[in-house]
Amino acid sequence: MKDYRFIHVSYDISDDSLRNEVAELLLFYGLHRIQYSVFQGSIHIYDKRELIERLKDLGLSSDDSIQIVDLCERCREDIIVIGRSVEEYEHMVL
Repeated sequence: MKDYRFIHVSYDISDDSLRNEVAELLLFYGLHRIQYSVFQGSIHIYDKRELIERLKDLGLSSDDSIQIVDLCERCREDIIVIGRSVEEYEHMVL
């Protein structure tokens, strides 16, 4: 799994269609929604780079933001979840 990174993505986007486009893009790359505007999951390092470029090209307004946090294995072990837990899904190749 060395070529995969665990990322946490949150965003604050005012435009509904742009916000939906971001959500669909994150789902396309295999991330899982854990809250309305928060996604996380494992992603290949090349896909991560591509995702970042695609997000940059969306044309966000000056009031919009997307935050991507790349978590190392040690940091993942320190995640504390209170309440409903979200299981991590691995990529499945068919």
